[in-house]
Amino acid sequence: MNVSLLILPLSCLAIGLCITSLALPYWRCGYFFSICLLSLMQLISVVLFCGGLFIICVVFITDVCGVCSDSWIPGQVCATFRVLFNALGVSAMMAGNILYAFIFIDSWSFILSLTGSVIAFHVVLLSLFTSRCLQSR
Repeated sequence: MNVSLLILPLSCLAIGLCITSLALPYWRCGYFFSICLLSLMQLISVVLFCGGLFIICVVFITDVCGVCSDSWIPGQVCATFRVLFNALGVSAMMAGNILYAFIFIDSWSFILSLTGSVIAFHVVLLSLFTSRCLQSR
C-alpha cells in the first residue's frame, strides 16, 4: 500500500479534531478564545496552537491542490518546504499543548487537541518517510 495515500485523510482528521477542540467550551479555563486569554502564558499557548493549526491547514490545502493537479507543486524543493512547514506547524501545536498542560490539566478539549496534534505529527512522519528527497539518493 502506498503510505502517501494516508496523508490527506489523516491531515483532515487531525485538523477536524483540533478545530472541534477549539470550538468546545470544555477547556479548564472555559472557552478557549475568551476566558483562556487572561494571562500571558495562556495567550502564548493559544497563539502557538492556533498558529500551528493555521500552518497545517495551509499545507493541507496545498496537498489537496496537488492531488487535483500534477503540476501544482513541482520538484523536490517544494516537497521539502512542505515537510518543513508541516513539522513547524506540528511543533508549534505540540508546544502550545504542552504549555497548556503546565497551566491547566483535566480537560476533554485538551485531550482532543492533543490527539489531533499527535495525528498531525504522524502525518509529518509519513510525509518525511515518503518524501522524494529521502527516496532518491
